[in-house]
Amino acid sequence: MNFEKIHDLIGHIPFITEQNARYIYELIIEKKIQDVLELGIGHGAAICYIAAALDELKRGTVTGVDLLEAADMFMPSAEELVQQFGLERYVEIYRMESGYNWFLHDKIASQTKDNACEECYDLCIIDGPKNWTIDGAAFFMVDKLLRKDGRLIFDDYDWTYSQAHETRDATDGITHRGLSTEELTTPHIKEVVDLLVLQHPNYGKLTMLNGTEWVIAEKVAAQRKVVELTRSLTLKECVHRLVMLLKETSYPKAVRKP
Repeated sequence: MNFEKIHDLIGHIPFITEQNARYIYELIIEKKIQDVLELGIGHGAAICYIAAALDELKRGTVTGVDLLEAADMFMPSAEELVQQFGLERYVEIYRMESGYNWFLHDKIASQTKDNACEECYDLCIIDGPKNWTIDGAAFFMVDKLLRKDGRLIFDDYDWTYSQAHETRDATDGITHRGLSTEELTTPHIKEVVDLLVLQHPNYGKLTMLNGTEWVIAEKVAAQRKVVELTRSLTLKECVHRLVMLLKETSYPKAVRKP
C-alpha cells in the first residue's frame, strides 16, 4: 500500500505526524526492513504506516506492545484499524498487564540459547511512558534484540511530566505526586538518550529530526560518535532552493577574460 493511500486512510488518527510517518515508511522501503518492534502503540496509527510499507515489500512483521488496559483507552484501537485496512497479515499485537518490559523479558528468554541472545529486530520504536526507569531499562533490553545496523527510534525527546501534570494525575501508571520536582521537570527520554544511548559503544550515529520529538540511534560501532540534526525544509525554503538551482543551470557562468 503506497504512502498516499495509507495517509488518506489514517492521517486524521493521532499520534504520529505526517513528517514522522513518511520518514519511517520511506526508511522501511529504502532499507528493506522486515522485523519491526513498536513499544507503546496508542491508536496504532504508526503500526498502520509500518504495515503499509511492509505490504509494499510483500514481507515482514511489525510487533506492537502496549498495556492491556490501553485497548479501551484508545478508540479506535490498533486491532480495529489494522483489521479495517486489511493489514493484519503483517501485524502482531501483544497486550501486557504490566507494560512492555516484561514482553522484552520474555522475548530475550525465548531468543536465548547457550547464554547468548539471538538478535531478531531491524527497527524498534520506543514510545511509551517516557520514563527514565522504564525506558532506560527498555533500551538495554532492546539492544540485546536489535540486529547490527538496526535503528532505535525514541519519541518525546523533550517531554516532561510537568506538561501533563495540569490535566491528569498519572501517566501510563506513573503517579505524578510520587515524583520529585526534578523528576517532574526533567525530560526523561532526553536523559535516556544523552546518558545511556550516547555513551553506549554499540551506537555510533544519532540523528535528531528537526521539528519533531524523534531521535534515531543507529546500531553501528564507531570510534567517534556522529550526532546529526536533520532539518526539514519548509515549502517556502524548497521553492527558493529550486529557483536558485534553476538560475544556476539556466544561464552560462561569466567567463573572466585574462
